[in-house]
Amino acid sequence: MRSLLVFLCATTLAAAAVTAQEGGVSIRIDPAQQRPEVRQLPRDVADEVIRFFNSPGTVRFSGITRIPAARGIDGDVAVLGGPVTIAGRISGSLTVINGDLVLEHGAVIGGEVLVVGGVIEGATRASIAGEARSYPSVLRYRRAGDELTYAPEREALRRWRRPATDSRTNFDVGLDGTYNRVEGVPIVVGPGINLRVNEGTRFQGDARLILRTGENFSLDPGRFGYRARGELVVGQRTSNVGFGIRAFDQITSVEPWPLRDYEAGWAAFLLRNDYRDWYRRQGWAVYAAIRPSRAATLTIEGREQDVFSKAENRPWTLFNGARTWRTNPAVTDGQYRSLVASLRLDTRNDRREPSSGILVNAEFEASEGRNISGMIDPNIVCITAPCVPASYTDGRLTYQRAWLDARLYTRLTPSGRLNLRLVGGGKMGGDDLPLQNRVSLGFPDPLPGYSFRYMSCGGERFAGQPALCDRAIVAQAELRTHMGFDFGPDWANMWGDDAEDRYEPFHVTGPDVVLFADAGYAWSVGSGPGALAADRFPALHLWQPDVGLGLDLGPIGAYVSKALGPYHGPVTFTLRMGRRF
Repeated sequence: MRSLLVFLCATTLAAAAVTAQEGGVSIRIDPAQQRPEVRQLPRDVADEVIRFFNSPGTVRFSGITRIPAARGIDGDVAVLGGPVTIAGRISGSLTVINGDLVLEHGAVIGGEVLVVGGVIEGATRASIAGEARSYPSVLRYRRAGDELTYAPEREALRRWRRPATDSRTNFDVGLDGTYNRVEGVPIVVGPGINLRVNEGTRFQGDARLILRTGENFSLDPGRFGYRARGELVVGQRTSNVGFGIRAFDQITSVEPWPLRDYEAGWAAFLLRNDYRDWYRRQGWAVYAAIRPSRAATLTIEGREQDVFSKAENRPWTLFNGARTWRTNPAVTDGQYRSLVASLRLDTRNDRREPSSGILVNAEFEASEGRNISGMIDPNIVCITAPCVPASYTDGRLTYQRAWLDARLYTRLTPSGRLNLRLVGGGKMGGDDLPLQNRVSLGFPDPLPGYSFRYMSCGGERFAGQPALCDRAIVAQAELRTHMGFDFGPDWANMWGDDAEDRYEPFHVTGPDVVLFADAGYAWSVGSGPGALAADRFPALHLWQPDVGLGLDLGPIGAYVSKALGPYHGPVTFTLRMGRRF
């Protein structure tokens, strides 16, 4: 059997370490907390809110709160802070104090909804038995033990404090990114700002210095990295347009799509299995983002960046310390100028455990490389100079590439789900793709029944087994049924306000029994052996399938899979953190 993707005991390790693989463990110094404020909250509304919160029968929460679709709360609920997301059921009334409320498809509120110091989004998507009201003004209060008392602010003091409450600054010290064999774990330090310019306009920005713990500590170029961003946002929180600029010097992975960042990081940290390859990129970009709703974002970005190959280092791992790290393959070094258009559409009713909706991520890139000095194709054997095709002897490289990841989530029965995914893309035109944009397929995802990079278009002949294919396509389907098992305290699972890929190691749900099947193919474009012409699509008999069965407990899932067709490898066993897709 294959080595485990992640170690079974990962769920019992320190919470800080878990979060480091996903979104960063940070120490935040926030001198001015942002609060929506228009005017003093009417006294009768303030009294109503305080009576509701102080009532002995009210279930109280503080900070970021989420009730998933499969869960419910009996009685009245009050939340101090936020944001609050409801996808499940509340049998009584709901009051949110100084925070926003998002109601997702299928949410049920058995009483009234009252939000002060925030807004309600998605009221038409939910079932609300009573009246729904919202007030943008915050509630001024003091804590008296477990209860609240009204503490109105004097008018003169309120006018003086307005600039501070409309803006926020912070200073972060934390872990960021993905543990890998090139930089170890990156540590970031730097400030951030969220500044209200005027009504409907904000400036958001941050700057981070990146310490690469896998490098020898020195001031040489590349030993330290950075990322900085500034964006002017015009419009409301749910619908706006942003104009931004960013600068970066970061270690980036060649194929970021098969595994989530925290899964790849845990595999490297625990077992010394780094399933990604890495390179350094340094440059800047300007972009415009159109967000007509929370569900859709269209971004146009222009980039100017330098790309550098990186050798693997020797960062520490928990197990297999005597094993040598897999060679980190070289990429195509040079200077690149790119125009990138991307679209994201997300209508899922729950981002971590969706039962309905779609998710589409699409990207098109047109790039020009200059001063190309790195390897373009390791299959080229240098006998006499030049060692690169004649079309690249001037140091230029022009190409276009596209990528699509489309997912559909469907509820078949109260406990049954059918999830479908189609993902793929690659070279669309121009010269050969640089090595950092090549693709492959195999273990551990999205074809777990095969060996690592089983389809790499010749990459197995070179150190590190680089991905050398120009295009890849994969179709995935899974049928899952929920067994009705659910436990874990909410307070132990709130790792931050980014719910996109949030990992909750102490919240066990399920088990979900998962029956899945995958099929895909990766190939080169051209006229060589095994290659397909640019206008040809691989015939179905070329696609390599596998099937499998799994048990998904929420924070971790165990799967067995077997390849079908000409590949006669053994049954593979993998552990995945979170859902497959």
